[in-house]
Amino acid sequence: MGLIRGGLLTFVSILLFLSLFAMNSFWTISTSLEYDVLKPELVSVVSDVIRNQTSDASDMDDALAGMQRLCLNNTEITQKFGDNVFTLPCETVNQGSEAVITYAITSLVEEKYYEEYNCSFWECSYTPPYHLVSAKAQSYWNGWFYIALMVSLALAAAAFFLLEDRNNLPILLGGLLILSALPFARVSWLLSLLGYWDFLQFFALFFSQAYGVFLISFIIGILLLGVGLVLKFLEIGKFINKLFRSDKKGEISGEEESSESTQSLAREEEIEQEVKQKKKKSK
Repeated sequence: MGLIRGGLLTFVSILLFLSLFAMNSFWTISTSLEYDVLKPELVSVVSDVIRNQTSDASDMDDALAGMQRLCLNNTEITQKFGDNVFTLPCETVNQGSEAVITYAITSLVEEKYYEEYNCSFWECSYTPPYHLVSAKAQSYWNGWFYIALMVSLALAAAAFFLLEDRNNLPILLGGLLILSALPFARVSWLLSLLGYWDFLQFFALFFSQAYGVFLISFIIGILLLGVGLVLKFLEIGKFINKLFRSDKKGEISGEEESSESTQSLAREEEIEQEVKQKKKKSK
């Protein structure tokens, strides 16, 4: 392998690793922000924040008796907690203050998740920043995941043409995919070392599916390594290399044949000219 070709392959491999790492990052955030995944996590975090930072939770027991009296003649009631107004089923109210808190928070999470935020993702300035854990955010990061996937495929194609032995492509891809996925195996452990601040609890929501992404990428990487080893064993790559080389030889031989035919025509024209000159002289 030439020096320039080897340098280009190294450069493309580095870019491919970064692209795969970005793809895994966007994939982790996107899957972590799916509603069914996010709901129990966000409910837990928001519940802890409310209990620690507001008086709503402590006032709930005092307000519960009044709410239960209202429920004697109603199937649902309206109750305000902080800046939010909730419609509470009396069936939930009769289950106690814990059920009321959980229902109110679940309703708030669902409302804010599917709310239409009329701003671009990075220009939103809501307080609290519910747009960061909304359907809008999930769609935003999912779009970046597909962009990173397309870039990775393009770089993989470039690596294919730069590799001298094309059997090595699955091995290269598998190795880089495994390396790019390894950091995601320990994200939860890393966040646990940083403490249990409210901000970190909120930040952890974006990486709740990190270990699942690691497992999928790791398994795909192992499969690619296996495919590469099988290709090497069967020597299919040599056949592919021969196809590319035969195409090049075909182009060269075609050029040579074209050159030979052009020279032959020129020679025939010279002979005709010589014959005509001889005829003129004989006359």
